[in-house]
Amino acid sequence: MNSANQSRLKLYSLVSLGCLLIPLSIYALWIYVIDMGSTQAENVTIFKSYFPDFLHGRWDTTLLSIVFCIASITLSNISLKLPQILWRILNYTVLTISSLLLLLNIFSMM
Repeated sequence: MNSANQSRLKLYSLVSLGCLLIPLSIYALWIYVIDMGSTQAENVTIFKSYFPDFLHGRWDTTLLSIVFCIASITLSNISLKLPQILWRILNYTVLTISSLLLLLNIFSMM
């Protein structure tokens, strides 16, 4: 594997980590907001207040999270070709967490 190809795969690994941080931060924000309101309706209102108007729909943040989870899974899966153990551990970790968040988001839509 040549140096340019390895650099490209390392970039994909870092981008997949960045894609993972978006759904992870949305989920962490929801956990943070749960303690703020007393009812579910208040929690949802507080949660939506953190996002711009175009993300105030019923499934908008969930769909955004699903898209970034799929992007993270795809890029991380491509980057598993890297021979270095540290990059492989990073990619397997990103792949696992992204897959779990994807399943959580799909389950929450049911």
